[in-house]
Amino acid sequence: MTPLIRIEKLELKYENGRKTLPAVGPLDLEIRSGEALGLIGESGAGKSTLGLCLLGLLARKNGRITGGRIVSALKAEEIAYIPQDPQASLDPLCAIGKFLNEICPDPGKITEALRRVRLTGERNSLKSYPHELSGGMQQRLLIAAALLRSPKMIIADEPTASLDMLLQREIVRLFKEIQNTGITFLFISHNIALAGTFCDRLAIMKNGRVVEVAPTGEIFKTPSQNYTRELIDSTPEVSRD
Repeated sequence: MTPLIRIEKLELKYENGRKTLPAVGPLDLEIRSGEALGLIGESGAGKSTLGLCLLGLLARKNGRITGGRIVSALKAEEIAYIPQDPQASLDPLCAIGKFLNEICPDPGKITEALRRVRLTGERNSLKSYPHELSGGMQQRLLIAAALLRSPKMIIADEPTASLDMLLQREIVRLFKEIQNTGITFLFISHNIALAGTFCDRLAIMKNGRVVEVAPTGEIFKTPSQNYTRELIDSTPEVSRD
């Protein structure tokens, strides 16, 4: 696969008053066109920070690039973002239809996006409000919003963290359907077993660095790092479809 994004010796830091706090790096990584790449690690490993950097949003969190570079074939508007907590991301006072219309005022495209994420029918009327939807429906609504941007790449940041196991698998299957249309995914998660059911390759992050990256089957069969083995052993086994 052709590299869509190439990250070379990247270093990211946060500024907190007079202090500069290292967050990521030095880090090297490739994201290949059309693949699903899992970025896996514990909380605080730097996964979400890297995602924000790729989205061009790091400065909003008082972060900045202090070394290295990102070579990307994508424009910022060609990357869509799916956040971890749909309740915190959706305006409780904004009806579903209005929310989607602000992204794309084309009723046909809205209908198609909702169909793709299986949010159709009277129960999920465009006049409904987020609190009238279940957690899984809210997450699918955010996926529909991402699709309305016609992205070439989607960054999904812990998108199943607030869902139960059955809903997690449902969302991951939906991601796989979307990826099969040619959209590249960066799937950020601490759950290596779940990522293993979806991702083509896994990049393991620890303390701001990628310590191992390989095809998913290889990672599970012969991990090169003890830390990767610990991640595998600490999660329930989930079969890869």
